[in-house]
Amino acid sequence: MFSVVIPAKNEEKFLTACVESIQKQQGSFCLEIIVVNNGSTDKTGEIARELGLKVIDEPIAGVGKARKAGTEAANNEFIVHVDADSRLPENYLVRVLEIFQRERDIVCLGGKELFYDGSWWQNLLRPIVFYLLYFYARVVSGKTIGPMGNNMIFRKSDYYKTTGFDENINFGEDADLSRKLSKYGQVKIDSNLCCFVSARRYGGNHGLFKQLKAFLMLCHNKKPAKG
Repeated sequence: MFSVVIPAKNEEKFLTACVESIQKQQGSFCLEIIVVNNGSTDKTGEIARELGLKVIDEPIAGVGKARKAGTEAANNEFIVHVDADSRLPENYLVRVLEIFQRERDIVCLGGKELFYDGSWWQNLLRPIVFYLLYFYARVVSGKTIGPMGNNMIFRKSDYYKTTGFDENINFGEDADLSRKLSKYGQVKIDSNLCCFVSARRYGGNHGLFKQLKAFLMLCHNKKPAKG
Protein backbone atom coordinates (compact mmCIF):
# COMPACT_ATOMS: atom_id res chain seq x y z
CA MET A 1 0.00 0.00 0.00
CA PHE A 2 2.56 2.63 1.16
CA SER A 3 6.27 3.10 0.48
CA VAL A 4 7.83 5.85 2.58
CA VAL A 5 10.97 7.40 1.08
CA ILE A 6 13.42 9.23 3.36
CA PRO A 7 16.36 11.04 1.72
CA ALA A 8 19.05 11.30 4.37
CA LYS A 9 22.43 12.98 4.38
CA ASN A 10 24.17 13.00 7.77
CA GLU A 11 20.91 12.54 9.69
CA GLU A 12 22.06 10.20 12.45
CA LYS A 13 20.52 12.47 15.14
CA PHE A 14 17.05 12.59 13.57
CA LEU A 15 16.49 9.39 11.59
CA THR A 16 15.42 7.02 14.38
CA ALA A 17 12.63 9.30 15.65
CA CYS A 18 11.35 9.73 12.09
CA VAL A 19 11.28 5.98 11.46
CA GLU A 20 9.59 5.26 14.80
CA SER A 21 6.78 7.70 13.93
CA ILE A 22 6.22 5.81 10.66
CA GLN A 23 6.26 2.41 12.33
CA LYS A 24 3.61 3.55 14.84
CA GLN A 25 1.05 4.32 12.14
CA GLN A 26 -2.54 3.22 12.71
CA GLY A 27 -4.15 0.81 10.24
CA SER A 28 -3.14 -2.48 8.71
CA PHE A 29 -1.07 -1.43 5.71
CA CYS A 30 1.63 -3.04 3.66
CA LEU A 31 4.37 -0.61 4.68
CA GLU A 32 7.81 -0.26 3.13
CA ILE A 33 10.36 2.23 4.51
CA ILE A 34 13.22 3.23 2.22
CA VAL A 35 16.17 5.32 3.39
CA VAL A 36 18.31 6.84 0.65
CA ASN A 37 21.74 7.25 2.21
CA ASN A 38 22.75 10.30 0.23
CA GLY A 39 26.50 10.74 0.55
CA SER A 40 26.51 10.62 4.35
CA THR A 41 29.78 10.75 6.25
CA ASP A 42 28.21 9.86 9.60
CA LYS A 43 26.34 6.73 10.76
CA THR A 44 23.10 7.40 8.86
CA GLY A 45 23.39 4.32 6.64
CA GLU A 46 24.49 2.11 9.52
CA ILE A 47 21.55 3.21 11.69
CA ALA A 48 19.08 2.62 8.85
CA ARG A 49 20.36 -0.93 8.36
CA GLU A 50 20.28 -1.63 12.11
CA LEU A 51 16.61 -0.59 12.06
CA GLY A 52 15.99 -3.24 9.40
CA LEU A 53 15.06 -0.78 6.67
CA LYS A 54 15.57 -0.93 2.93
CA VAL A 55 18.65 1.21 2.24
CA ILE A 56 19.63 2.70 -1.11
CA ASP A 57 23.17 4.11 -1.21
CA GLU A 58 23.34 7.17 -3.44
CA PRO A 59 26.89 8.49 -3.03
CA ILE A 60 26.35 11.68 -5.06
CA ALA A 61 24.68 14.18 -2.75
CA GLY A 62 21.56 15.95 -4.00
CA VAL A 63 17.96 15.73 -2.81
CA GLY A 64 16.55 15.49 -6.34
CA LYS A 65 18.80 12.53 -7.05
CA ALA A 66 17.93 10.92 -3.70
CA ARG A 67 14.17 11.29 -4.13
CA LYS A 68 14.36 9.86 -7.65
CA ALA A 69 16.38 6.84 -6.49
CA GLY A 70 14.04 6.15 -3.58
CA THR A 71 10.89 6.45 -5.68
CA GLU A 72 12.21 4.10 -8.35
CA ALA A 73 13.09 1.52 -5.68
CA ALA A 74 9.61 1.66 -4.12
CA ASN A 75 7.26 -1.31 -4.60
CA ASN A 76 3.90 -0.07 -3.32
CA GLU A 77 1.00 1.89 -4.83
CA PHE A 78 1.39 5.09 -2.81
CA ILE A 79 4.75 6.84 -2.45
CA VAL A 80 5.15 9.01 0.63
CA HIS A 81 8.09 11.41 0.80
CA VAL A 82 9.25 12.77 4.15
CA ASP A 83 12.51 14.23 5.42
CA ALA A 84 14.66 12.55 8.02
CA ASP A 85 13.54 15.13 10.60
CA SER A 86 9.81 14.71 9.84
CA ARG A 87 7.57 13.07 12.42
CA LEU A 88 4.19 11.72 11.37
CA PRO A 89 1.14 11.65 13.67
CA GLU A 90 -0.14 8.11 14.24
CA ASN A 91 -3.23 8.68 12.07
CA TYR A 92 -1.31 10.22 9.14
CA LEU A 93 -1.51 7.32 6.66
CA VAL A 94 -5.14 6.55 7.60
CA ARG A 95 -6.04 10.15 6.71
CA VAL A 96 -4.01 9.99 3.49
CA LEU A 97 -5.93 6.93 2.33
CA GLU A 98 -9.28 8.51 3.25
CA ILE A 99 -8.47 11.60 1.20
CA PHE A 100 -7.38 9.65 -1.89
CA GLN A 101 -10.49 7.45 -1.69
CA ARG A 102 -12.78 10.45 -1.26
CA GLU A 103 -11.24 12.65 -3.95
CA ARG A 104 -10.42 10.43 -6.89
CA ASP A 105 -8.85 13.17 -9.03
CA ILE A 106 -5.98 13.87 -6.62
CA VAL A 107 -2.56 13.09 -8.07
CA CYS A 108 -0.38 14.75 -5.42
CA LEU A 109 -1.22 15.38 -1.77
CA GLY A 110 0.44 17.18 1.11
CA GLY A 111 -0.54 18.48 4.52
CA LYS A 112 -0.05 21.32 6.93
CA GLU A 113 3.35 21.51 8.59
CA LEU A 114 3.78 22.18 12.30
CA PHE A 115 7.11 22.70 14.09
CA TYR A 116 7.92 20.38 16.98
CA ASP A 117 11.03 22.32 17.98
CA GLY A 118 10.37 25.86 16.74
CA SER A 119 10.69 29.07 18.69
CA TRP A 120 7.61 31.20 19.34
CA TRP A 121 8.46 33.54 16.46
CA GLN A 122 8.97 30.67 14.02
CA ASN A 123 5.59 29.19 14.96
CA LEU A 124 4.03 32.63 14.56
CA LEU A 125 5.55 33.30 11.15
CA ARG A 126 5.05 29.82 9.67
CA PRO A 127 1.34 30.16 8.72
CA ILE A 128 1.79 33.81 7.68
CA VAL A 129 4.63 32.99 5.29
CA PHE A 130 2.76 29.98 3.88
CA TYR A 131 -0.38 31.96 3.05
CA LEU A 132 1.65 34.79 1.56
CA LEU A 133 3.41 32.31 -0.74
CA TYR A 134 0.11 30.60 -1.52
CA PHE A 135 -1.41 33.98 -2.47
CA TYR A 136 1.59 34.82 -4.63
CA ALA A 137 1.49 31.48 -6.43
CA ARG A 138 -2.26 31.48 -7.11
CA VAL A 139 -2.96 35.18 -7.71
CA VAL A 140 0.26 36.69 -9.03
CA SER A 141 1.66 33.83 -11.08
CA GLY A 142 -1.51 31.77 -11.59
CA LYS A 143 0.18 28.58 -10.31
CA THR A 144 -0.91 26.01 -7.72
CA ILE A 145 1.47 25.70 -4.79
CA GLY A 146 2.32 22.04 -4.24
CA PRO A 147 3.34 19.98 -1.20
CA MET A 148 6.87 20.12 0.11
CA GLY A 149 9.02 17.01 0.02
CA ASN A 150 8.88 16.56 3.79
CA ASN A 151 5.16 15.78 3.50
CA MET A 152 4.24 14.64 -0.03
CA ILE A 153 2.23 11.68 -1.40
CA PHE A 154 1.44 10.46 -4.90
CA ARG A 155 0.61 7.21 -6.69
CA LYS A 156 3.53 5.52 -8.38
CA SER A 157 1.38 5.01 -11.48
CA ASP A 158 0.87 8.79 -11.76
CA TYR A 159 4.56 9.42 -11.13
CA TYR A 160 5.50 7.39 -14.20
CA LYS A 161 3.26 9.53 -16.38
CA THR A 162 5.88 12.24 -15.85
CA THR A 163 9.65 12.40 -16.20
CA GLY A 164 9.84 12.09 -12.40
CA PHE A 165 12.06 13.97 -10.00
CA ASP A 166 14.74 16.02 -11.71
CA GLU A 167 17.93 14.59 -10.22
CA ASN A 168 19.82 17.80 -11.00
CA ILE A 169 17.61 19.99 -8.79
CA ASN A 170 18.65 20.38 -5.16
CA PHE A 171 16.12 23.04 -4.13
CA GLY A 172 12.58 22.91 -5.50
CA GLU A 173 12.60 19.33 -6.78
CA ASP A 174 9.29 18.75 -4.95
CA ALA A 175 7.55 21.76 -6.53
CA ASP A 176 8.93 20.79 -9.93
CA LEU A 177 7.34 17.32 -9.63
CA SER A 178 4.05 18.79 -8.37
CA ARG A 179 3.86 20.96 -11.47
CA LYS A 180 4.43 17.92 -13.70
CA LEU A 181 1.76 15.90 -11.89
CA SER A 182 -0.76 18.76 -12.08
CA LYS A 183 -1.24 17.97 -15.77
CA TYR A 184 -2.98 14.73 -14.77
CA GLY A 185 -5.18 15.79 -11.87
CA GLN A 186 -5.51 17.81 -8.69
CA VAL A 187 -2.54 18.84 -6.57
CA LYS A 188 -3.80 19.46 -3.06
CA ILE A 189 -2.61 20.61 0.36
CA ASP A 190 -5.13 19.45 2.96
CA SER A 191 -5.06 21.51 6.16
CA ASN A 192 -6.56 18.57 8.10
CA LEU A 193 -3.52 16.44 7.29
CA CYS A 194 -0.69 17.42 9.63
CA CYS A 195 3.01 16.61 9.65
CA PHE A 196 5.49 17.70 12.32
CA VAL A 197 8.81 19.00 11.03
CA SER A 198 11.95 20.51 12.50
CA ALA A 199 12.39 24.27 12.35
CA ARG A 200 16.12 23.93 11.82
CA ARG A 201 15.84 24.66 8.07
CA TYR A 202 13.66 27.72 8.54
CA GLY A 203 15.97 30.19 10.20
CA GLY A 204 17.55 33.22 8.60
CA ASN A 205 20.15 31.25 6.69
CA HIS A 206 21.38 30.82 3.13
CA GLY A 207 19.48 27.56 2.66
CA LEU A 208 16.14 29.25 3.28
CA PHE A 209 17.02 31.95 0.74
CA LYS A 210 17.76 29.24 -1.85
CA GLN A 211 14.40 27.59 -1.21
CA LEU A 212 12.56 30.89 -1.60
CA LYS A 213 14.42 31.63 -4.81
CA ALA A 214 13.54 28.18 -6.19
CA PHE A 215 9.87 28.75 -5.35
CA LEU A 216 9.77 32.09 -7.16
CA MET A 217 11.48 30.63 -10.22
CA LEU A 218 8.94 27.82 -10.43
CA CYS A 219 6.08 30.30 -10.14
CA HIS A 220 7.37 31.91 -13.31
CA ASN A 221 7.97 28.69 -15.28
CA LYS A 222 11.70 28.57 -14.70
CA LYS A 223 13.75 25.64 -13.48
CA PRO A 224 15.27 26.04 -9.99
CA ALA A 225 19.02 26.30 -9.72
CA LYS A 226 20.85 22.99 -10.00
CA GLY A 227 23.03 23.45 -6.99
